[in-house]
Amino acid sequence: MNKRRAPLLQPGRGASWARSGAAVLLALGALGGCDVQWGGVDVKVREPEELARPPVVEVALDTVVPAPPLELPTGPILFHVHRSDPAGRAVIEPVAELSPEELRLVGSREEARADEYAAEFNNRYFQDGQSYPLYGEGARVGTFYVEALATTGAGLCQTLRATGQLELRPSAANRDEFAAWAPGARSEADSLVTPAFRADMVTLAQVLARRGVTQRGIAGRWRFGSPADLRPLKVGRGPRGFAVTFMVRDALAVGSPSDSAGTVFLVADFDPARGYFPLYFDADWYGAGEKRALEWLDAVDLVGDPEREWLLQAYGDVATWYELVGLTDGARSVVWTSRRPLCEAQGPRNR
Repeated sequence: MNKRRAPLLQPGRGASWARSGAAVLLALGALGGCDVQWGGVDVKVREPEELARPPVVEVALDTVVPAPPLELPTGPILFHVHRSDPAGRAVIEPVAELSPEELRLVGSREEARADEYAAEFNNRYFQDGQSYPLYGEGARVGTFYVEALATTGAGLCQTLRATGQLELRPSAANRDEFAAWAPGARSEADSLVTPAFRADMVTLAQVLARRGVTQRGIAGRWRFGSPADLRPLKVGRGPRGFAVTFMVRDALAVGSPSDSAGTVFLVADFDPARGYFPLYFDADWYGAGEKRALEWLDAVDLVGDPEREWLLQAYGDVATWYELVGLTDGARSVVWTSRRPLCEAQGPRNR
């Protein structure tokens, strides 16, 4: 089966952030060892004697070496906020730390200090009543207020989360996905302008999806029905476009397919002279253990260039993760992913 997919930069492989738009931190451990020598001992049989206890060694307080400081984020953090109900309840979690040199995963690098890291992170970023400006397509659309911690997982695979309440401007009342930055980290852009949903988008999206898998020779039993997710966007150079996800014999959620399934994700632009055409295409026909279904979240400005990066959420068999699509040498590709396969072995991680 031929699969056409953009190359991934997994966490741990270097990449120039200035060139690709993103990079990933590689944490290296140091292994040490020592030589052990064994010797013989002469044993004599005699009457038992009372053994003296070893003297108690008192350590002066000023000789205790303090633990090194935690490697908490020092640069701006991109957060993702997802509305969980119509009343405005929502969940916030960090996507990545943005530094001048790279994009870094947020979390402890030391297993033994993971709980300490989570406690300090929560104290710094998720205190009750703490607020975060919300953005959609780069425009300020509301505010999120933290109410309670919701951290899940353990050790290096903890997911740092909090729940809270949204306050949205009328232009964003129907949105469920938002980017969030700490106050002052981003300036407010123009008001949000989202193209209206057009009835012909569904049919045209099916045509583009069918054409894409055919032209790329992706084998599978493709039967495109209604999209699992379709969002009108102002993307590319045209006045309107959309991002769409099709799921065939599966769902846009964490979980394995019962047999085999397919997923298509594409972003389309519109030109009055040529109609709708794909800007980005990602598709796969897969079985259990191979799922990677993509959903559009937002367009974010990470490096200050005219082209915003695309923030996507991926759903696998047991976990979700984030992917960023950016321009590399003029072509759009996945330039960063937060996926951690080792953590997926610990069990399901729902949204």
